[in-house]
Amino acid sequence: MHGQVRDIVRVPLSLLTRLRLILFGHEDLAGIVFWSALIGVTGALCSVAFREGIRLLELLFTGQTQGLVHGAAGLAWWHRAIVPVVGGLLAGLVLHFLGRALSSAHAVDYMEAVLVGDGRIRFRATLVNALSSLFTIGSGGSIGREGAMVQLAAMMGSRLGLLAHAPIPRLRLMVACGGAAGIAAAYNAPISGALFVAEIILGSIAMESFGPLVVASVTSSATIHQLLGYGPVYDVPQVQFVSNYELIFYVVLGVILGHLAPPFLAILDLARAAFARLRLPLYWQLAAGGAVVGAISIFVPQVWGNGYSVVGTILRGQLAGLWLLAVLAAKVLATSATVGSRAVGGVFTPTLFIGCALGALYGELLHQALPSFTSVPAAYALIGMGGFLAATTHAPLTSILMLFEMTADYEIVLPLMLACVVAHFTAKVYRRGESIYHASLVPACGHGEDDWRLRTISALVKPVAAVTSPDATLENLLAQLPKRPVSRVYVIEGNKLLAWLDPRELLTRLEKRELTPGTRVGAVAHPVVFALTPELPLSAALEGFLREQAATLPVVSDQWRNALLGEVSRADLLLAIQDRMTYPK
Repeated sequence: MHGQVRDIVRVPLSLLTRLRLILFGHEDLAGIVFWSALIGVTGALCSVAFREGIRLLELLFTGQTQGLVHGAAGLAWWHRAIVPVVGGLLAGLVLHFLGRALSSAHAVDYMEAVLVGDGRIRFRATLVNALSSLFTIGSGGSIGREGAMVQLAAMMGSRLGLLAHAPIPRLRLMVACGGAAGIAAAYNAPISGALFVAEIILGSIAMESFGPLVVASVTSSATIHQLLGYGPVYDVPQVQFVSNYELIFYVVLGVILGHLAPPFLAILDLARAAFARLRLPLYWQLAAGGAVVGAISIFVPQVWGNGYSVVGTILRGQLAGLWLLAVLAAKVLATSATVGSRAVGGVFTPTLFIGCALGALYGELLHQALPSFTSVPAAYALIGMGGFLAATTHAPLTSILMLFEMTADYEIVLPLMLACVVAHFTAKVYRRGESIYHASLVPACGHGEDDWRLRTISALVKPVAAVTSPDATLENLLAQLPKRPVSRVYVIEGNKLLAWLDPRELLTRLEKRELTPGTRVGAVAHPVVFALTPELPLSAALEGFLREQAATLPVVSDQWRNALLGEVSRADLLLAIQDRMTYPK
């Protein structure tokens, strides 16, 4: 072992410096990047599994896998009417019986887990909800698949965070990374996936949180689209904008969408209240929602599913006029019935559908009146998708970037920015400024057990990375270091904290031959000048980090001052402070 250490010492300075930075520099950065990337990959794989599950059920219900709308159009009217009922009934039975048998509590929504929970998302409850969502969507329920996909990816982020023994703020961030990965996988929009979570859920784009979101969403998108070969969700044609004078029409479109979004949200609320008044068992309630969808689909099969294919036909100009208006009205009713019956799924995609149809109708009227001064209706349909999304989610930046990523067309940016911002501010006037995610963002459990824990550092304490004894040699210490970044090694005797060492400093001094591999740890260790205690407030801990200029600090017991309990990282402390500043408990 002496020879191995001496060989390391003889490595040229530049190479040793690089090795030192890789192994021991930026511990928190290296760790969160690794876990974020892993969450991105696992989130993408969960999304793929869910997509293939929908295809399997589509095959069972319709005998084909070319799309739910295509399958619905090919069925007899009675078959088209009964499939959503059967699917809704199965979805409700899964929630009623499997949920009761396997889940000790309700499945925590990933937004709740990030904002006010402890970052834990139940594995079995999430799978039950995902299975229920599969039956709803695979049988033609008018709801988005992105809801279950994002929840599955967030659950994987929670599981990996628990595997890594992440403290609460870091665990919440890893759940948020899962949400970003799920959105990126669902829409082939990695920037929007990260920004959606940062803008709507975290309420911050600070790099401590936004950076990991970007890593997770990019990794997820690359996995599902580059490695697994999945194509874009929407087949978006190239559109030409006539002139800058046309921008005024997009401003008007934004105003219209901003006024129409609140009534759409109100319809969803009314549908929920109407189904709740029925007081039916959950399985009959979801079957009733499926019956409404089935009855509508007898005349308008385009209401089946989340509407990806129908959006494509609108953008290609193959669906227009009064029939488009009828499809739009039918889709709103079908979505209201599915959501109101408490089916598991997302409303993100139906929102894009409705915005696309509204924009196309508006563009068609304009183009007929002013054909020389306005673009084709498809251009207004694209802008309508972003504008209506901004008006319902109150996330204009996410809406702008999502449409830009889906089109990869810079010409769309100016009208898109105007329409999204105008729609957002117009819609904010209604419903006390509440978005479609208000119920998830402000849950009733906002003052739960976790409230007091994040006032102190007790929830941030994690096991120390490495410990040694004062009699150990540097040779033994270097051989026993874990194969992950370590910023501090603590010298203990029994369980009492005596001193600490910086592995980077040791490598430098070995390189300069100021120390030998046989040097005792106790002879070169630094005394502990400052240590944290579990009851220390966040602000006091931050002052300690600033004073010590440390990446991690030890935590000792109040009762026995030298008893080492663990350590706290500066990054986790900053995340906890950000939580309290953005969403005070």
